[in-house]
Amino acid sequence: MIYWLIIRTLLSGVLFLYLQVLFMPHLAIGGIIPNLFLGWLVYQVWRKPVNMIVPIIFLLGLCYDITMPETLGLQTTLLVLLAVGIDVFHRPLEKDSYITMGITVGLVSLAYSILIFPVYGFLAGFSGKLILSLLGLALYNMVVSAAVTLILVLVSNLKLDFRHG
Repeated sequence: MIYWLIIRTLLSGVLFLYLQVLFMPHLAIGGIIPNLFLGWLVYQVWRKPVNMIVPIIFLLGLCYDITMPETLGLQTTLLVLLAVGIDVFHRPLEKDSYITMGITVGLVSLAYSILIFPVYGFLAGFSGKLILSLLGLALYNMVVSAAVTLILVLVSNLKLDFRHG
């Protein structure tokens, strides 16, 4: 049973990896590409044990980092840190509350932008434009991550009945 859960989680992560790499650059606004993994990450950590999710996130982060050689290792590090942070944040909270899940999505989007700021600052130079870009990234990630999390919650609540009759 646990093997099926691991395989299903890994396959959904690979699907989101392909969507992130192939589709999301076409939705860039002002050079800002939202990260689909943030919504997927919140949903997965919220619903599954973190000791099962972190190795999967690490592998998917490595695959995602291969597509961006200038910041190799950054996405893996951020995704694992955010997964552990989400687990610590939601553990004392109510697990079935969609309000706390929404707050978590917003906090993860903001934390992602704050943690990525120094790296992009060293690469492109610290400027007012970078601060505005990262603020836009946080807002765009909040919207996209909320949509991804909502879709995943709705899909997981579907009850399919395959009866022949």
